[in-house]
Parts: sequence; structure tokens; C-alpha cells
Amino acid sequence: MRIIYVKRNNKNFKLADYILKEFPLLSKSFLFKSLRNKNIRVNDKKVTQNIYVHENDKLEIYITDEILFNLPKKLNYVYTDKNIIVVFKPQGILSNNEDSSNIINEPTLNDLVKKDYNDAIICHRLDRNTAGLLMFARNIDALNEIKSASLKNKISKVYITYVYKANFKKDEDVLEKYIKTDKTNSFSKIYDTKIPNSKKIYTKYKVIYKNIEKDYAILKVIIHNGKTHQIRAQLANISHPIIGDSKYGINSVNKKFKKYKQLLFSCGYIFDFDFNSNLYYLNNISINIDEKFYKEYIGSEFYENSSKV
Repeated sequence: MRIIYVKRNNKNFKLADYILKEFPLLSKSFLFKSLRNKNIRVNDKKVTQNIYVHENDKLEIYITDEILFNLPKKLNYVYTDKNIIVVFKPQGILSNNEDSSNIINEPTLNDLVKKDYNDAIICHRLDRNTAGLLMFARNIDALNEIKSASLKNKISKVYITYVYKANFKKDEDVLEKYIKTDKTNSFSKIYDTKIPNSKKIYTKYKVIYKNIEKDYAILKVIIHNGKTHQIRAQLANISHPIIGDSKYGINSVNKKFKKYKQLLFSCGYIFDFDFNSNLYYLNNISINIDEKFYKEYIGSEFYENSSKV
């Protein structure tokens, strides 16, 4: 059960609209079923109608977190050993609580993993609507080695993404630019030359599919130390925005493809630990996900009439 208070708005909201705004992953049909079953209260009174709510109204929502936040019933652990855990993060779930958007203390992937492995320590983050692999350390030594290797670009992160426009100037390239993030709105901009507080970034991509008719391409992307929205901002900068990306993409394109969450998936790691590292053994282990993990978010229509590059 959750208790929330209606925040100030320029207009009054219908109850269902306000709840869905606060809990966008909640099924609309389940919400109205909960209304009919008197599982929602407004100012301590049970309601069954989609009434208007006003500033400071108290809403009691008797729906479990699993349904409110569309949490997976079971996590998909891709790899585990005594030092690391690699798990698949679905779209829509926060990596951890280091996110300003988590104002209602919603459950995160970090919370869910810790229920299964209480020694898990998250090593990096994925954006809320980026699905894919996320790595956890199981002890401080492993965490420190992962951090050290990351700083030396010894850990590569492999992504698959679907972008607008198939007319690439180069089907394979390494983009070398500078990135700067405005922390007030978490928006990153790409620059050709270094400016104050910017960071040098390298983004390697390879086109693996093209669909000329529908004008999109599928890329394999590799980065090392990822900066905020690095892949999303850099691909938009070369006029190939990720389909479904509401922040760096094109709304008309997202509408055309009927995708409203970025089609960007973390699908593998490539390790190059030093020989004297306790994690050196990971260099010979393939840690990646089968395409079935992200194809469910895509739809088979993306593979029709595609030509492999």
C-alpha cells in the first residue's frame, strides 16, 4: 500500500490520471479494477468513481509494489560466481536510488538483487528505460578491481541499439567527441572540442542490420567508461537518434515506430583484466545475453526486410 499527496498543479486531475502519472508502469485496466473493488481511498474515504482530485488530497492506494511498478516476478541472472553477479535489468526499473526521479522511493534493481544476494554491490548504472546487463560485485576487493579496471578502460560494455535513418556515412566508426551534462535537467551535449567541465568520450559503433524501406538501422556499440547518456547523445549528434528516445530522439519518428522508450540494450561485457588481477579469469568467460532478452521489447516487425551488413 502506498500513500501519496496530490501536488500542486495548474489544473485539476481525474484520480486515475493522477495515479497513472505518478506510477506510469501501472496497468490502466488494473487501476480501474482496483477502483471498482474499493482499493483506493481519497482523504480516508473509499471511492469507486474516477473523481477529480485536488492539491493536498491524500490518496491511499492498496496495490502491491510489484504491480504498481511492474516489477519482474523473477530476475534473470546471466552469470554469478564468488566475485561478481550479472543480471538483466528490464526497461522501466531504476538501477539504484542515485536518481533524482526516484521521489516516491520506488523499488530499484539494486533492492531486488539484494533480496537474492545480500552481499551484492552495484558497479554501474543503466538509465531507467535502458534494458540489459548490470554488474554487481560480491566483495570489496572485487569492487575495487572492477573500478580500477574501468578507469584503465579494461572493461568494455557492449550494446545493441536501433536508430533512425539507414544512410550511414560509415558503417563502422569510432566517434571521438567531448560531452558535458547539465545536472539541472540531466541533458548531455556533444562538442567537437574540449570546453570547461567537458569529458572526452569514445563511442565505437558498427552497423549490423539496415532496413532501407523503413529507414532504420541496428547497431552494435562499444564503450568503456560511459558518461551520462553518452550513447544516446552521441548517436543523436550524428543524426541517427535512437528510436523511442524521448529526450534525444524525434517525437514523430517514435510515433511512427510506436516506440516510446529508447531501444538501447546493454548486452555484454568484454574484460581485459591484468594478469595479476584476482578477476583475470573473467577475460576468458563470455558474458552476454541472447537476443531474445531484448527482442521482446522490439517486435518482429523490426526484422522484416532487414539486410545484414
